[in-house]
Amino acid sequence: MRTTLFLIAFSACLISACAQNHSKPACPTATQMEQPELVGRWQADMPGQNGPIVLELGPHPEWDGTVKGHILRPGSSAVVVGDVNRGELTLEESRDGRKVTGNWFGQVVEGSCAREIRGEWTDEADRPYAFTLRKIGGPQP
Repeated sequence: MRTTLFLIAFSACLISACAQNHSKPACPTATQMEQPELVGRWQADMPGQNGPIVLELGPHPEWDGTVKGHILRPGSSAVVVGDVNRGELTLEESRDGRKVTGNWFGQVVEGSCAREIRGEWTDEADRPYAFTLRKIGGPQP
């Protein structure tokens, strides 16, 4: 009986320790950012572009670890798919769902709790524009 109780208590400790090792910190570093932190609404500040730009991202229905959503610009929208890996953001956008019409490459800002990304967007003519993405809503760092 003592052995059984000991094994039950020991198993509970192991399960608790494993759960703690796999939990995400409240403020992930740039390299800890993954798909769950990328999901949500983002405001894009892009000098040279008119009006507010908002990205609405959700889990991709077919590819684990990636996102799919929309970029909303004044008067237009586009589909977007991509991911973040070790602090590097890659998104492709398409106005018609087939041809790539823009690429987003950026780095998660260290110390932003995975809520700010800076980089460069290129249009279909390969013209580069600097951008800053900031997560809208949710807990602030």
